[in-house]
Amino acid sequence: MLDDLDDAALDALPFGVVCLGDGNRVLRMNRTESEASGIQRWRAMGRDFFRDVAPGATNRALAEAVAAFNTGDTEKTQLHHVFHRRAGADETNIELHREHDRVYLLIRR
Repeated sequence: MLDDLDDAALDALPFGVVCLGDGNRVLRMNRTESEASGIQRWRAMGRDFFRDVAPGATNRALAEAVAAFNTGDTEKTQLHHVFHRRAGADETNIELHREHDRVYLLIRR
């Protein structure tokens, strides 16, 4: 489903999308998420999302949820998360989707 979308279609979505591969490496990030988070896509690509892109103690809970989801049986789950950045807190609802060996974070603010 999400794997089938090209970059332009991913950019057209009205919510943020981050695709994580092995080692929580960012494989894809759409324009909506880049603009909302203030993180330039090219800086995030290939980097560990939880260590390099969205580090911090408050994001450990999200990292743990992604790890548990990655080893579970479900292909979709939803959670509430607050990203803390220098600019302030950002409350989100995140849907996790698994496609093959990738996890997509669908981030709604």
